[in-house]
Amino acid sequence: MGDVSDDGGDPVFCATVLYPHKEGSSFDFAHYAGTLAPMYARFLADNCIKFEVRKGLVTPGRPNPAFICIASYWVKSREEYWASLGDPRMKDIMAQFAAFTDIEPIRQFDEVVA
Repeated sequence: MGDVSDDGGDPVFCATVLYPHKEGSSFDFAHYAGTLAPMYARFLADNCIKFEVRKGLVTPGRPNPAFICIASYWVKSREEYWASLGDPRMKDIMAQFAAFTDIEPIRQFDEVVA
């Protein structure tokens, strides 16, 4: 397996936000996928290659999915991504994400290798 890269041959990174399944919680997928996720991708600007929002589904005969939602943002530059975390606008963006659900997300940042 080779390295996954953008068109220029540079490594690609992925910022992932996982929302664990939590009985009795609310999660507005239309708002998240239609408003919040695109807003965050626009904030990341040209560094964001693509993003996706996935909804965990119940499989017949199996327990609830571990995560009700997984959102991934592929970025070109690790340094630009980390710098964006210190941007003054980030506080407002995170407040908007926190206000729409009572589920505490898990965040992870990875280098995409395949």
